[in-house]
Amino acid sequence: MELLVMYMEEPCFDFLRTKQTLGYHVYPTCRNTSGILGFSVTVATQATKYNSELVDKKIEEFLSCFEEKLKQLTEEAFSTQVTALIKLKECEDSHLGEEVDRNWTEVVTQQYLFDRLVREIEALKSLSRPELVDWFQIHRGKERKVLSVHVVGFGKHEGDADTSAPANVHSPSCNEILNLTFLDAVSMTDVTCIKDIKMYTSALNVLPYHKILK
Repeated sequence: MELLVMYMEEPCFDFLRTKQTLGYHVYPTCRNTSGILGFSVTVATQATKYNSELVDKKIEEFLSCFEEKLKQLTEEAFSTQVTALIKLKECEDSHLGEEVDRNWTEVVTQQYLFDRLVREIEALKSLSRPELVDWFQIHRGKERKVLSVHVVGFGKHEGDADTSAPANVHSPSCNEILNLTFLDAVSMTDVTCIKDIKMYTSALNVLPYHKILK
């Protein structure tokens, strides 16, 4: 996953920022949610220029273009990316806190792989270019699981006509949960629009924490 995202960074910025000019904050990220691995593409754009549904469409366009680019990846370029990631993992900790955090995460998650970096390096050395391409294509197929989160601002800078706030609204503290206004999807089709997070998640299966042990 890290190798894929590392290779994705430059074309992601080039397509979504340089060519599509969607915003300055454009980046892909690895995600580990309770042991379930994935990746995300984040774009922060001006509401006065583009709406979030257009941005979502452009992200899908990028992923389709990236798939073609990945198919054309040469063995030399693949080897260069693998070597670069291995060197990053071989770097010594810059301070004691990094080592403590890494080892403490193993304790908290009850995985206890204190040599995880060594194992990841060995896995990278055994990985082949076709395996990387096949993995991406499988997880971009019809059975893929995608969560698209749209956060839309409110106010005159976002093009809203009525920007006056209700009189009883106060600035929330750090411990308060904000009341969100859920918007309908206007142009997006073949999607499940989540407007009640608690109700939606209550119908899902609860799985145990997945431990990545090898």
